[in-house]
Amino acid sequence: MSLSAVANPIEWQTYKQQDDIKVSYKKHETGIIEINASVLVKNAKASDFMALLSDTDNAPNWLENVKSVTLMERLSPSETLVYTHFNSPWPVLDRDLVSYSCYHALGEHKTELKIISQPYAKTEVSGVVRIKELRAYWRLEEQQSNLLVSHQAYADPGGSIPHWLSNKVSLKSVYKTLQALTEQLTNNQFSRDNLISQLGSCS
Repeated sequence: MSLSAVANPIEWQTYKQQDDIKVSYKKHETGIIEINASVLVKNAKASDFMALLSDTDNAPNWLENVKSVTLMERLSPSETLVYTHFNSPWPVLDRDLVSYSCYHALGEHKTELKIISQPYAKTEVSGVVRIKELRAYWRLEEQQSNLLVSHQAYADPGGSIPHWLSNKVSLKSVYKTLQALTEQLTNNQFSRDNLISQLGSCS
């Protein structure tokens, strides 16, 4: 077996590539997929994306299958605790997520919003399945007047939903989210009145 095969035993597979959007995935031993996606948005900056993200009232308009997003606590200028409620089609129960996020620099023109689940930071809601394992990031790279947005995520939806179904929904949701994200940033369809996270250091 080659060293490269040991270092990277699972290759990314392309789900869909169209209109500057690319969505890929790889399946873990759990049967759950990890998603890697990107989109190039013309005439946009990292600050535009962060303003869009902080406009929580607008979140259902671009985050696919999201019912609501609530800022629970701003831990520091760069760190937040956020509660997200996801819609699920009947008979699947809705999901929710409590997540910690931290915004930090990766380079001169590259930043990252790191997101990790914090399932016990809020009491569980009756009739809603809490997503207990999530690791994700949004990476923002300014390329002249354009913005390359990269998103990677691994999440265990929990409950009794079969992985093949949750995987299918996740891929479709990410693609639709990036489509809506492009439209939001291109047409300035979000509020800039909210306090956005500033660059800081992440633990």
